[in-house]
Amino acid sequence: MAEVIEVFLAFLRFGVLSFGGGMANLPEMARVIIGNGWVTGQQFADGFALGQFVPGPNMLAVLFYGLSAAGVPGALAALLGMFLPGALGAMWLVKGWAWMARARWSRALRKALVPISMGLSASMVLVLVQLGVDGLGWFALLAAATLLIYRGVNVVWVIGGGAALGLLAALLPLR
Repeated sequence: MAEVIEVFLAFLRFGVLSFGGGMANLPEMARVIIGNGWVTGQQFADGFALGQFVPGPNMLAVLFYGLSAAGVPGALAALLGMFLPGALGAMWLVKGWAWMARARWSRALRKALVPISMGLSASMVLVLVQLGVDGLGWFALLAAATLLIYRGVNVVWVIGGGAALGLLAALLPLR
């Protein structure tokens, strides 16, 4: 039971700090979850990818992390901890939206949060690259995919090509 409470409190902290979405604090999440031994670095990256793949909120990976940490009760604790602050915050914002839209401090705060969210997004990308790109071949594929998307190739084709290369790499490892 103590481990379930520990999982709940960890994910509650992530949920409270998730301004702009759960991915904003992905580096801290990786540090805590991997540091506590709930998952390995590879499992963290795999769980994140799985959470992006399934329909619903993009942080459904917390179910996997909580399940790894403390079984089904841990999965429920992680889910509740991660999404409860956002749900309560959304309800509060709906009530005060008209007032906040007129407040000068609210506009200033939104402008100030732009560079912060950009920095958090960059740190999220760095963590995902550190966890998922573990060889020169994978780095070359990441660079190629980035270039293709930049050049205007449809993202669906890039993802499909990445999936095909990933399947091929599973059969013939690039490492």
